Amino acid sequence: MKADMCKVLSEQEFVTTTTDAWSTNHKSYLGVTVHWIDSDTLTISSGALACRRIKGRHTYDTLAEMLESVHMEFSIQNKVVLTTTDNGSNFLKSFSVFAAEEKVTEDDEEADEEADVEFTDVAAFLQETKKDDYHLPAHQRCACHSLHLVATKDAEAAVEDSSFKKISRAAFAKCQSLWNKQSRSTQASDNIKDRLGCMLVVPNVTRWNSTYNAMDRMKTCIEEKPQELHDVCEKMDIPRLKPSEIIFIKEYVMVMAPVSKALDVLQSDKMAYLGVLVPTINILVEKLQSLKQENLQYCGPLVNAIISGVNRRFSYLSGKKYLMATASHPMFHMSYIPNEQKDDIILRLKQEISAAHSPHVAETIVSRKPENESDEITDYFSRNQENVLDELNIYLQSTANTPDSAFQHLSKMKRVFIKCNTGVPASATCEWLFSVGKDIFLPKRNRLSDSHFEKLLLCRINRSGTSASV
Repeated sequence: MKADMCKVLSEQEFVTTTTDAWSTNHKSYLGVTVHWIDSDTLTISSGALACRRIKGRHTYDTLAEMLESVHMEFSIQNKVVLTTTDNGSNFLKSFSVFAAEEKVTEDDEEADEEADVEFTDVAAFLQETKKDDYHLPAHQRCACHSLHLVATKDAEAAVEDSSFKKISRAAFAKCQSLWNKQSRSTQASDNIKDRLGCMLVVPNVTRWNSTYNAMDRMKTCIEEKPQELHDVCEKMDIPRLKPSEIIFIKEYVMVMAPVSKALDVLQSDKMAYLGVLVPTINILVEKLQSLKQENLQYCGPLVNAIISGVNRRFSYLSGKKYLMATASHPMFHMSYIPNEQKDDIILRLKQEISAAHSPHVAETIVSRKPENESDEITDYFSRNQENVLDELNIYLQSTANTPDSAFQHLSKMKRVFIKCNTGVPASATCEWLFSVGKDIFLPKRNRLSDSHFEKLLLCRINRSGTSASV
């Protein structure tokens, strides 16, 4: 199985990884998954690389050492363009200390000709520990985890508004009472199921969208079976929801629905391209801004808090790397590129196409007989430029919105797409890895050795084929 995965990865030019830590049965593990864009179908393919035991504290240098060893074990240390993790402080520090720095080109920043000479203490340099030998790829924060923090942590800023604070605490307190009754009493859960025809969704702090899903189910019960819900509240000695609290619940679901949809898109297997991130966040902000035009009675402060949180946590999306990924995706082209940056992005696309060489595809060049020696020399330099412009213009004017159809005859643009879009915006696949791990590492099997557990898990994840699309 490992040999098959190594063979598949050896054939890829660009790959991306995700990693996360997991604890179960008093043991901790580091999970690593790998993803790449299939050069034939241009779909996302993936596999599991490791689920290694972490002994001791989950310090940033320990995580860096383990992740680098996994990359080196599969010989992909020079192929990984991005590694996606959650917003945990230990992961953030690992990449801030050990990640490869972006090279500053003349296009990004002019060289400082008068820079001061910096002297290094040789003795101190020689005393540096081995931690300086760790080399990690560029880092990508999990967009889903960031949105989850927006919906939970950043949304708390809305309680600064006294009217929102009062109504939200009252409504959530009554909903929480219903959730507690259902979770703690079989009689209560039976009563809810009999009266409402379904169980209430109980929020889970570790699951994205859980609060929204819980409130959406509550809203459905309010709209479809209001009397039955009142009867349930009376049966359990819980105060009924007031009309103002019902309005709050409906507005809360309306406001949080775009966030929930964005989370679903970003953790989707089929849309796990880096270029999807900028359009998804832009659409989310547009939908939130449009809610300001609605006559919201209570949740106006919540809209402002979420917009502020999204803008703060995703401010990095103005970077060239993300704009290039979006521009090279045929579903979006230049639609989500700011007007003031379009010329620069087109120039960068030209440079990438010029640098892209596809040895497998013969280029058709229309030859013409030069009139004289000077024309022949000029033609020598102009042909490549014409080809670059042809591929870029054909791509930008194409109406095909899927990668497989858009790049059928554009070999260089296809390579640019693969290079720029290899990078998953979310680390959801690691959560899937750990979910499967829970089915294997049951309490009755807690005597499994670490290596045996990892082999069982990787075999189950990769058994359908290491190059299978996710």
